[in-house]
Amino acid sequence: MANHVSNYITVIGNEAVMDKFADQVANKTVEREITNWEDKPMTIQEHVGIDELSFMPKYDEDDSYNWYCDNVGAKWAHIEDGAEDYVNIVSAWSPVSDFCQHLVGYLSQVDPNVILRHQYEDEFRNFVGIQIHWADEGTPDSDYEEIEDAEMGEAMLEMFPDWEEDDFDHWDYHEKYDCVPGEAFDDYVWNWMEEQWEDLYSPFKDREEEKEGSFYGYNEKNDNYVHGLDD
Repeated sequence: MANHVSNYITVIGNEAVMDKFADQVANKTVEREITNWEDKPMTIQEHVGIDELSFMPKYDEDDSYNWYCDNVGAKWAHIEDGAEDYVNIVSAWSPVSDFCQHLVGYLSQVDPNVILRHQYEDEFRNFVGIQIHWADEGTPDSDYEEIEDAEMGEAMLEMFPDWEEDDFDHWDYHEKYDCVPGEAFDDYVWNWMEEQWEDLYSPFKDREEEKEGSFYGYNEKNDNYVHGLDD
């Protein structure tokens, strides 16, 4: 069975692109007929499949595995939930980096300066990473940082020398450390992601400072209002 990877993708852009993202991705659902536990038909509302999204390449039903690997970045993936500025996707084995490239290319048609923040985490923390996606004159591009389990393990051993002992309870309060080690691990991962994001995003912040007002040159909530930056 494949390890699940959680992908949390946030959109940073103007009001028009946020509306487009919400309408065409995060809130796009479809009714499907299924059979319930009593073997009776029922109708459910669920997110459309990634292969059904309008901006994705034509889906090859006869070669689903390779289509998903080539166009999404994982052998399968599905949307779990979403809202006006984010979508949460679960994938098999690897992050949905290629999907993000298709998405940012599509959204850049509405807002050329749109940015995607893509953070992802293997369910057993074999790896954790964060990516930034943008479009340069319509051509998608990206950068990323990733940390693997060995490096995270070394960091935990520095904090908790008995971290790898069989009888060490990661989720119990330890008086000598005055904390719950598992929660400290969560904080470590979160802080690492935030530090990496600051570095990845800094060139775009520099561009923002070169313009009057915001990244896009506006401070008012008009069609060029930037969600998350102009507040």
